[in-house]
Amino acid sequence: MINKFNASFEDCYVVLEGQYLKIGNQSLERVWNITEGIPTVVSLKNKVTNKEWLTTEDTHDWLSNVNQKYAFFNSSFINGDKLSLSVEADTDDDCGVAKKHLKVQVSIEYSECIIKWIHIVYPGSPILRSFINVTLKEGVILPERIEQTEDVPAQRAYFKELTDDYQDSYPLEPNHCGWKSVEFIDVTDDFDNLVFTKEGLFNRREHRFVQGNLLVVHDHLSKEGLTLIKEGPTPHDYLGDVDSDYFIKGMNVFTTGWGFGENDLNTHQTLTSYGSTVLLWSGNEEDALSALNEYHNAIHIFNPEKDAFIMSNTWGDQSSDGRLSEEFLLDELEVAARTGVTFYQIDDGWQNGTTANSVLPGGAWGKGYYKHNPDFWTVNNKRFPNGLEPIIASAKEKGIKMGLWFSPDSINDFENREKDSSVLIDLHNKYGIAAFKMDGIEFTSKAGEENLTKLLRRVIHFTDSKVFFNMDVTAGIRSGYYGQLQYGSLFLENRFTGKFGEWPNYFPHCTLRNIWMLSRYYPSYRLQAEFLNVKRNVELYQGDVLAPSACGIEYSFAITMFANPLAWMEQTGLDEESIRILGEIIPKYKEFQSDILGGHVLPIGDEPNGTTWTGFQSITSDNGGYLLVVKEYNTNPQHRYKLWNLSDKTIHLESILGSGVQETVSVDNEGYATFQMDGKFKYALYKYTTR
Repeated sequence: MINKFNASFEDCYVVLEGQYLKIGNQSLERVWNITEGIPTVVSLKNKVTNKEWLTTEDTHDWLSNVNQKYAFFNSSFINGDKLSLSVEADTDDDCGVAKKHLKVQVSIEYSECIIKWIHIVYPGSPILRSFINVTLKEGVILPERIEQTEDVPAQRAYFKELTDDYQDSYPLEPNHCGWKSVEFIDVTDDFDNLVFTKEGLFNRREHRFVQGNLLVVHDHLSKEGLTLIKEGPTPHDYLGDVDSDYFIKGMNVFTTGWGFGENDLNTHQTLTSYGSTVLLWSGNEEDALSALNEYHNAIHIFNPEKDAFIMSNTWGDQSSDGRLSEEFLLDELEVAARTGVTFYQIDDGWQNGTTANSVLPGGAWGKGYYKHNPDFWTVNNKRFPNGLEPIIASAKEKGIKMGLWFSPDSINDFENREKDSSVLIDLHNKYGIAAFKMDGIEFTSKAGEENLTKLLRRVIHFTDSKVFFNMDVTAGIRSGYYGQLQYGSLFLENRFTGKFGEWPNYFPHCTLRNIWMLSRYYPSYRLQAEFLNVKRNVELYQGDVLAPSACGIEYSFAITMFANPLAWMEQTGLDEESIRILGEIIPKYKEFQSDILGGHVLPIGDEPNGTTWTGFQSITSDNGGYLLVVKEYNTNPQHRYKLWNLSDKTIHLESILGSGVQETVSVDNEGYATFQMDGKFKYALYKYTTR
């Protein structure tokens, strides 16, 4: 067994010497003891403050069936002594999407499998990401797990223990910590409340399973914290036997749920766990959210070419593919040039194959596309007898980039991934398609998720990173918000002024609320947020003061400006007044969009519900940024806002769009400032400085 290894990249390093494995940089360091069959946790240190987070002392509240402080554990395939251990490291940038980093692979051989324990550390950042890849040895077949019968009465089920299947562990050293979990919801066709939080204190006798991609731990005495991130799906999308993301027992936290079990490994031989990330910070919520933002910007570097755009897609007017033709799209592009959108995306219907969403009968959905029609993904020559060339040429002439809808074949865990990726690569090479909306995805196992990721990575690699993806999270079993989705943006929701089911489901304040709730924990530049033609289907909102038509097209667009606005409509369906309004405000917004979205966007004001003062702040530097002050259906002439990082300062305001009239605002020592605006459904986009 090799007992000595070291490698570095800038300030990042890995050192294996004797019984210890150390990985870190100038901000943090984790240490494990590798003398036992399974590595055991030793240390997690904030090197900036010299804060130690873990204890090596034996604790009475450790897991009942594990005597060691194992770094990970799964009795199905990790048992017995290790046969060998080796370490290798190299630099990587995840197909050019991520900040360049040191990637460490610790290979551990056991009797039945080989574990590749993968760690990623970024220069200067207090972030460490970890994954566990398992490969069964040739000829090994794992026995099926025997389900244990519950030996406690149903009403005492809260005493259920974690007995197996965790991928990271944190035996906390401080005694007086609080925790906060953040749970995200997708499947947005059916759900419109997307963020839930719970809070508590650690207690020696208490244990609980926790759902949520984020678990924030705050030491109340030292004012230091750590944030744990489960890089996996939402509870709606759990695979295998996963039913939680964390288990808390006493002062110990475990990242739970690998996403696969014995049967999956027997079938697929090699699988990788969901990611487990830790990031360190000191201070208050602002500092915790700043560290989280640093994580997001490490795994996906903001790129204005791909992360700041205004996309138009016809599907929002509910014509499905019924109107798609060369003539229709050429007319659409004429209007799109007037409104100022930067991307035009052709949704379902451009292709030769028919889907279940088509106006035509007998279509496929989600899987079996090539069985349904071997030429499914060629251009529909009936709708486009001249191909897409005339449309692409018109868009290029107008300075509009083109995107397409696509549905990768989910059959047999995406067995056609190379064929699908070749289709996308060819569409990019032939037509310059730069954005693909990925829809109809349905995972049935962890292998499907991994194969889809391979598809995305292959497309990015063979298009020189010129392509990005709009990942649909509206239905199906998919990757949520914190799964392997760093290769593009999220197509967040389908909302319509017409009936979706029995009722229309587009209300601007609901769209605003979803951006507002998510932006605290998720970079808003990776969200597409829709605005619709508010003059359609007015009769379905009769008597509703919060109806889209009451808000107006300008307000409906404005509330999406701190995400990526999605014109979810047929451009040719807009009347002249709407075209004029958008044609005035969108070009002005585009001058500032990249700067706004490249900052740290956070919610301000009250939670939107249609009647509040609310909005966003984009922090672009220590002394500057942007504010979007939003006044919903509210009669108060002014409102006090709690702003981020601006206490005891006077801010100077430059009005960019909307109804802003203030030039300076004083922020008190608690961070509050008063903003004024007359009328209802009003907004003000300001650039601010503290000079």
